[in-house]
Amino acid sequence: MKTKIRTFIAIAALGIIGFTNINAIADNKSLVNAEVVTESDEMLTIEAWMTDANFWTSELKVAAADAEETLKVEAWMTDQNFWTSETESNVADDEEALEVESWMTNENYWTSATTVDALETEETLEVESWMTNLSLWE
Repeated sequence: MKTKIRTFIAIAALGIIGFTNINAIADNKSLVNAEVVTESDEMLTIEAWMTDANFWTSELKVAAADAEETLKVEAWMTDQNFWTSETESNVADDEEALEVESWMTNENYWTSATTVDALETEETLEVESWMTNLSLWE
């Protein structure tokens, strides 16, 4: 009796596995790589100026950031003749139309692992000395 139950369970398990595999192949589903990729960024340290309320509310800092030269409307900006006549400064350059190339619409190009890896690779940024020079930020 035990042998019949074990045999039935084994056959049912194999049948379920086979059935799901056939459905996956029939639906053109690709196998998914279940490998977990973990990326870790270096820990950033919170510096005193980042949490100092005086740094963010100081009138000097706010005034320096908001101090922009007032924009002025000049005569040529409102001159209707300037915008309707063909001068060197307002004539659009003739450019060739962009063409859609085969690789742009090829689904395999955008889903292949090598292309995706190449597109997602970014250049590592470096901290330069001027970025950490406190005298520039005071």
